[in-house]
Amino acid sequence: MKIEVNGNEFDVVEHITVENLIKELKLDVKSTAVAVNKSIVARSSYKDFSLKENDAVDLVTIAPGG
Repeated sequence: MKIEVNGNEFDVVEHITVENLIKELKLDVKSTAVAVNKSIVARSSYKDFSLKENDAVDLVTIAPGG
């Protein structure tokens, strides 16, 4: 299944969850904000929110530092 992540096309398994996508991309679930088709996804929903073909996903990670 094809989705777009931060403007880049990705092939992923069907019905991948937001949480599994974040893990597959080797990002930290706790410090990643997600929007799907321009709608913010609550962190509490990452585990249950399944992506669909052609979804546009925006990921923003928060990096510690000064």
